[in-house]
Amino acid sequence: MLKIIKFEIGKQVKRKENLILFFMFLMPLLYSIGVYRNSNIITYNSSELVNGLSFAKDMFTFIYMAFIVYIILAINSSNILRGEIENNSISIMLTRINNRSKIYRAKLYAQIIYWTVITCLFVLFSIFCYYIFISKLKIASGSIVSKDCISDTLIIISLWSSYIFVISMVQSLSMNFKPFVSIGIFIIVFIILMYLKEFPKVQLVSPFYYLNKILDNWNTIIFVKYMIINWGLVFLFSFLGIKKFKKSDL
Repeated sequence: MLKIIKFEIGKQVKRKENLILFFMFLMPLLYSIGVYRNSNIITYNSSELVNGLSFAKDMFTFIYMAFIVYIILAINSSNILRGEIENNSISIMLTRINNRSKIYRAKLYAQIIYWTVITCLFVLFSIFCYYIFISKLKIASGSIVSKDCISDTLIIISLWSSYIFVISMVQSLSMNFKPFVSIGIFIIVFIILMYLKEFPKVQLVSPFYYLNKILDNWNTIIFVKYMIINWGLVFLFSFLGIKKFKKSDL
């Protein structure tokens, strides 16, 4: 299994659409430079002095609000297995590994590992930008972390988890639909889930309802509920995707 995952990670690194993810790193760089130069366009408002980790959390939140990373990950997930099925290259892998469940999970794990590495690098780069440009300004504490470091870390994990949800959902959808259809369905489902969070009772089934509450006002109980629902959906989509892949006539 580990050999398959390593092989799939290598393929992830070579995929051109995944390289677009590195545009994320422009956000903390340009933002920190703007704050450093006292730009009229870019401001940083906070009731407390900002530290390195809280700055990274805020930058990751901005990325979440921009939505574009979800699209990039969805494009990759819709093609990672469906693309190989359509060009028949999956048949080569099936002759070597006669276990469709392992192949499906290896491709899913490779995406998760790749996105985890990108997330960690993004957080470290944001802290680096903070240290170089912001740490000595009046709005900064000058420290890397503060007493709220645990909540800041868990908020980053919450945001990271939402992307895993999308990866799992789109790969599962791709077992039933063409890549562009899977992406279209994902966008529709995403919009529905975002709107559901505005309606009482129904909002409880939307992971984004809990995620937005976490971003607005950190709460441990809400975090636990969010993780249960989000990862429950991840496992559900994985189960459905594997089931469909096993039955596919290849």
